[in-house]
Amino acid sequence: MKQPRMPTTRHAAGACAGALLALAVALTDVLLGPQVTLLAVFVVAPAVAASRNTAGGVIGTGLLAGVLATALAHHYHLLDSSGGTLPLLALGLVTALSAIAARTRTRHERQLTQIRDIAGTAQDAIIGSVPTSPGPARIAASYESAANTAQIGGDFYDVTPVRGGIRVVIGDVQGKGLGAVRTAASILAAFRESAPVAARLETVGLKMSCALTRHNVGDRFVTAVLAELSDDGTLSLLNYGHPAPLVLPAPGGITWAEPDRPGMPLGLDVLGHCRPGRHDRTLITGDRVLFHTDGLDEARDPAGHFYPLSTRAGLMRDDTLATGLELLRKDVQRHTTATSPMDDSALLLLEYAGHPRPLTQRQQHPAYSASGPGCEKCAVTSCPIPTELRPHGPHVWPPGQ
Repeated sequence: MKQPRMPTTRHAAGACAGALLALAVALTDVLLGPQVTLLAVFVVAPAVAASRNTAGGVIGTGLLAGVLATALAHHYHLLDSSGGTLPLLALGLVTALSAIAARTRTRHERQLTQIRDIAGTAQDAIIGSVPTSPGPARIAASYESAANTAQIGGDFYDVTPVRGGIRVVIGDVQGKGLGAVRTAASILAAFRESAPVAARLETVGLKMSCALTRHNVGDRFVTAVLAELSDDGTLSLLNYGHPAPLVLPAPGGITWAEPDRPGMPLGLDVLGHCRPGRHDRTLITGDRVLFHTDGLDEARDPAGHFYPLSTRAGLMRDDTLATGLELLRKDVQRHTTATSPMDDSALLLLEYAGHPRPLTQRQQHPAYSASGPGCEKCAVTSCPIPTELRPHGPHVWPPGQ
């Protein structure tokens, strides 16, 4: 059952503003004496309350203003004249109209809140949260959408543990809007389906490219980086026309994980036989790698200069991964202006934490060997499903029975 919505601080402030204004008008009228009457000014109180309060609060403010105005009109013997009755009638009319306006505004605010909640739920369903310490890595992620009303867009990322390490994807769908969101959902679905079982990283990229064709997304294409980090620190990257990740070695300095050749974006590889760009390196404990979309390094300052990621990379060495991303986001906000073109921005910061814990005796059973056929990369070490894809071995399952 949904809990009743409590009055917000903003609504309470609106009620106080209208009531205080009515009291201020009454006090000023008394101080000015009978020579000057401010009965007509009381109509401002419910109008001010309508900008922030609910319809009930506006009516309450109007009633307070009406009581004060009536008392003053009676004190000045104006109730039997047009100088007293007309301001009171105007106050009643303005209160009624303000209450209608407040009711319309609050209904629109509730609808906008529901839209944001739905968009947030959709974002979680499409991207979701990444594991913070899968296998040999620690990970933090951050997402900002170009849409003002929702945290959802065409950038995406995901992390999946596999046997012997993890696999990572980050990408950017060409275009914006719901079409880009649908494309991102298709790409991520293909990654999540193939990454845990495909023996080769290139196969995962092929499945993602096939998803674009299979779902008939028109002329859209996707830039992406696929990565596999093994337990021993070997990092393999496949680049499909995407910005190169930034590597922050633990001893200091920075370097870019540039591919050995230009890679064709997913969805455009049908135009020619162009393999993805590849980059291989070995990480040591404490090395960090920033995967990002072009919404970061294409953020501009008032003079049109791009964000200098290379010179600000030191921010991501601070303390925890999440803190580093937060500092980076704040620095980008200081660099840009409110009038700068907005773009979706996805960040994923990875730190190699060294070898994970040793495998248990159960995990070392021959049925889990990565050298046989079947789900070579699947990280599920206690899968009860007996399929023909499993390596040939003892028919007794689980081991020891």
